[in-house]
Amino acid sequence: MAEPPGLGEPVRTFDARPARRRALTWLAALVAAVAVLVPLAVAAFLSGRAWLGAPLTVIAMGCAAAAGWIAGWGIVWKRAPVVHLFTGGLLVSPAPGTALTSARRARGDWGEHAPQGPRAPSRPSGDAAAFAWDDLVSVTVSGVHLWGRAPASSPGPPPGAGDWPTGGTRWRFTVVTSDGHVLRFGDELPGVRALGETIAAEVTRRAVPRHLAAVKAGEAVRLGPFTVDLDGVEKDGQRIPWQAVREVGIGDGLVTVRSYGGRPDLAAVAGHMPDALPFTLLCDQIKETQDAH
Repeated sequence: MAEPPGLGEPVRTFDARPARRRALTWLAALVAAVAVLVPLAVAAFLSGRAWLGAPLTVIAMGCAAAAGWIAGWGIVWKRAPVVHLFTGGLLVSPAPGTALTSARRARGDWGEHAPQGPRAPSRPSGDAAAFAWDDLVSVTVSGVHLWGRAPASSPGPPPGAGDWPTGGTRWRFTVVTSDGHVLRFGDELPGVRALGETIAAEVTRRAVPRHLAAVKAGEAVRLGPFTVDLDGVEKDGQRIPWQAVREVGIGDGLVTVRSYGGRPDLAAVAGHMPDALPFTLLCDQIKETQDAH
């Protein structure tokens, strides 16, 4: 693979193609097994050998169920994604499809305060697309627990956090680029959590100073369902001024703005909220600034 210009040194490759090949191999073997076992079971029952037909039927049903489970895995029916991680960005194959429409961006589907000015298109590299870190403007992180308690969503581990769940969690990362494309990375990619953490950290590192500068300039910044400005935080018409904000945090699958004085708290589902971590860090920094005054 030729290294795309401007992305720095290669770090790691996340390749779903081996998993897809294994899935297709298992699917073909299971379908062939069902095709062989069903006639044998029918013949055994017709010949009065139920003692043989019954176990053959059970085995055929198990193979059919396993084949159905594999067939339901979306990656089997589409091209397997490959993501090359560089020190300066990503090379994604296949290249993402149609970008978000201007109408969707106008409705706030960016999930963040969109930067002004022209949007540079992604840089194609064969059938792939290259994205520098500055091209990624928003990330949504969802972690669904497969075992234990009821499913929940979380925004992913902040840099340095050590108490986030790891085992039995299905991670999904949705990234919006500056030209309106949407990149989706899920558990079809081996090691997707490491990829997502890197993306989230890079987006957060750039988003928080940009949003903070916009707020200090008197603008209102929208992150998911929340709007932040110099006066406070607002969601669905309910506003909490900064002097009444007690804490902004992420826990139990929610992004929550807790308040003093009996005011109602504001909350949103973390797994459905773009830039949950940048939102909490932005609120912390604005509140520190307000408290200092």
